[in-house]
Amino acid sequence: MRNRLESWRGLLPRGSTLPDEMWWPRHRGIVILLWLHALAVPIYALIRGFDAAHVLLESVILPVAALVATYPHYSRRLRTATASLGLLTASAILVHLSGGLIEMHFHFFVMVSVVALYQDWIPFLAAVGYVLVHHGVMGAIAPASVFNHDAARNHPWRWAAIHAMFIGGISAASLVTWRLNELALDQRRRAEDRLREESKIVETLHDVGRTLAAELDLQTVVQRVTDAATQLSEAAFGAFFYNAVGADGESYVLYTISGVAREEFSKFPMPRNTAIFAPTFTGDDVMRLDDVTEDPRYGNNAPYNGMPPGHLPVRSYLAVPVRSRSGEVLGGLFFGHPDPGRFTAVHERIVVGVASHAAVAIDNARLYESERQAREAAETARRRLVLLAEASRVLTSSLDVDRTLGSLTRLVVPEIADSCVVYLTSNLGLIEQAVAYAGHVQDTSVAFPPIERNHPTHPVALVMRSGESMFLPDVGADLVDSAIDDDGQRALVHEIDPTSAVIVPIVGRDEPLGALALGTVRKSGRRLAETDVDLAEELARRAGVAVEHARLYAEQRDVAETLQHSLLPDELPIVPGIETAARYVPGGPGVEIGGDWYDVIAFPDGTLAVAMGDVVGRGVPAASLMGQLRNALRAYAFDGCGPADLLGRLNNLAHEMGGSHNMATLAYAVFDPESSALCLANAGHPPPLIRTPDGRVTFAEGGLGPPLGAVPGATFSESSVAITPGSTVVLYTDGLVEDRNTSLDDGLARIRRVLADAPDDLESLCDRVMAGAMAGRDAGDDAALLALRTVTMGADVHLTLPARPAVLRPLRTALRRWLVNGGASEQEAFEILVAAGEACANAIQHAGWCRTSARPGSGSPRRLPTGHRCDGSSRSRTSTRSSRRCPPSTTRRRPPRRLTGAEGVLYLSNPPDEFKRLCELKPPTAWRSPST
Repeated sequence: MRNRLESWRGLLPRGSTLPDEMWWPRHRGIVILLWLHALAVPIYALIRGFDAAHVLLESVILPVAALVATYPHYSRRLRTATASLGLLTASAILVHLSGGLIEMHFHFFVMVSVVALYQDWIPFLAAVGYVLVHHGVMGAIAPASVFNHDAARNHPWRWAAIHAMFIGGISAASLVTWRLNELALDQRRRAEDRLREESKIVETLHDVGRTLAAELDLQTVVQRVTDAATQLSEAAFGAFFYNAVGADGESYVLYTISGVAREEFSKFPMPRNTAIFAPTFTGDDVMRLDDVTEDPRYGNNAPYNGMPPGHLPVRSYLAVPVRSRSGEVLGGLFFGHPDPGRFTAVHERIVVGVASHAAVAIDNARLYESERQAREAAETARRRLVLLAEASRVLTSSLDVDRTLGSLTRLVVPEIADSCVVYLTSNLGLIEQAVAYAGHVQDTSVAFPPIERNHPTHPVALVMRSGESMFLPDVGADLVDSAIDDDGQRALVHEIDPTSAVIVPIVGRDEPLGALALGTVRKSGRRLAETDVDLAEELARRAGVAVEHARLYAEQRDVAETLQHSLLPDELPIVPGIETAARYVPGGPGVEIGGDWYDVIAFPDGTLAVAMGDVVGRGVPAASLMGQLRNALRAYAFDGCGPADLLGRLNNLAHEMGGSHNMATLAYAVFDPESSALCLANAGHPPPLIRTPDGRVTFAEGGLGPPLGAVPGATFSESSVAITPGSTVVLYTDGLVEDRNTSLDDGLARIRRVLADAPDDLESLCDRVMAGAMAGRDAGDDAALLALRTVTMGADVHLTLPARPAVLRPLRTALRRWLVNGGASEQEAFEILVAAGEACANAIQHAGWCRTSARPGSGSPRRLPTGHRCDGSSRSRTSTRSSRRCPPSTTRRRPPRRLTGAEGVLYLSNPPDEFKRLCELKPPTAWRSPST
């Protein structure tokens, strides 16, 4: 019975309050209708003939009710009741004024339906009761005021019942309409709720999507997805697992957790491929369980047969797969709640939507991460290629090992490491620190002691013995203690606090040359990776080539220098009346020895030959060719060849030795002191310079020909240049006048200017010319300079001669020039030359050397001054007049004859008065002058 009553009650309107947006239009219409009645009732009453007082009395209530219903500050319930009673009162008045007109009765009944529009039980029941009271009670008490026909007046209860039936029908119809309106309103409300719910879901998913789209960091994206889905699903906790097994090969990998601390979840075993979890990771379907513990698939897997002890309580369970655009299941979103039945279809839809956004965001993040990693890899590769290119440039820029390797260490630090040390093997078999650089250490000159190659634990020694690279991802204190024996060095390394290291061997063609060690320190916060091993090996390979080339170059340079220095004259010959000086400057560091050479040859006839050559090429081949040409030149020169003939022979020789591959330039000249003539031939060499005593500088450009070896069978010419006394002839190589930045013409003009401003002293002149010509130029080529000057003989002449018989002829030549310049006659010159020649011959043969000279046989020069005394064991002095003319002899003229041995000394012991004591010689034991 109760259930039946409940079902009948369900057919009646609930009387739910209308929403304001529905109540206000209905109330406004009813109020307008009430105002119309408030106006119509007085007019109708006046038309019916009622007096004004009666009309005012019966209709005054209607405007009052309309005003109350219209006033907005009154409550909604009061305004509703006032409007309803006002309409019913207006209907009752109309019935009364019409005298019970049937139309007015129906008007009354219609107002009940109008009041029902409020869908409020109180006004509706008040209206029904009002009508029943008016038609029932008033019809029975005063039927004449209600009914207008006799039948109703005679039987008021009968007609009241008939009216009640009408009222009941209208009320029933109103209730049905009311109920239908409520159902429509409920349906509308539910639709609106669903719409709002859908809007909320869409808005939420939109916010989630917008948030995820703004983030490209994969970890952040997945964490935000997990947090948003956990909050929207109203779960107690949520997690995202990657669809990838862990190290055990069974468990899925936990990536993010929300709702609880990660430690609360990660301490338990991770989900496995069980019947509960498998559908999510295979992407079959969404799993939503009101109580996971009641599911038949739960608790069937060992060892726990359910959740492990202490696991977070899970009853409500929701799991959604996350699929990428390609259909790949990236992972799954899992949500739990300790209470059953907490997840609804709405929650499921929200989480599915979040999973869709998550898939796109994760795809984008993965793509971005892949692209970022690709960019980083490309940038790393680019930087490493740049580093390798720069390392190649550095390693090939110099052949100095220390300088090259030092530049390499400063290139590596801090680009890929915090420290870089290069070790090289020594001649003793030890591994020595060649260079080291550490950006974190202020004093980078700290050197560690050599390492024994057979050291049992030192990483460098192990790498050198094995020939294999070593990567140390973690350099601990134990490793440092075992590798370094010295306490001070060990403390220094501990202070540096290394964290990682890469050690690779530096290998040559035949054997290991050393090792390259890279390291990082804790202060920098970075570590080396295995990928750095390949880079270090490539650097070591290039360093090995550079070290090997540098060592080979050093060996070849030593050989070439030794060969070249052995071929250049140790000292220049001393010729009376001629000064000579020479300079040679090799190329700078890293430059092979060139083929520049010079030579000075003193002939027995007193003439002097000078040669300046430059062999094409460098190193040992150039030095070897230079030696062959120099030896051949000397042989041809002593064989009596003139300059042109000599160059012709050398040209044929060079061509036979290799043609154009063995080319050389050569300037060769022979100076005759008696004629003061310089006979010159030039094979493609820069022209010699001649500076006269007044400072004028000219080029000796005669006798030009092709370089030696360039043209087979070439003929050469020679030219003769008159050299005034005191003039300077300068020969030089192209290293003084030409380089990569200076043209030959500019270089020739510059050396000409420098020579013009050079001092008179020959040694100082050579220094000034070398410095001035090479100023501001790179030392990319060797350079040689040879200067020759004729000595102007005054009243006194000082000759410095070696104690050798070969100097007698040039001595006589020089004295003859002096005598002729001084105005001596032929006979006077003859006698003095005979006497001086015999004196010097005896001095060389019997008198020994001055104490100030070097030991006998050394070839050191000896100074024999005229007009001065030698402080040694022999002395010579000659007096002349200031007019530089020798006085006539007071003895009879003797025919020219050769005096030998002591005769020259006897002659000098008894000369004419003007030549007494011309030369005093004191042999140590064999002979003593009569004057002593």
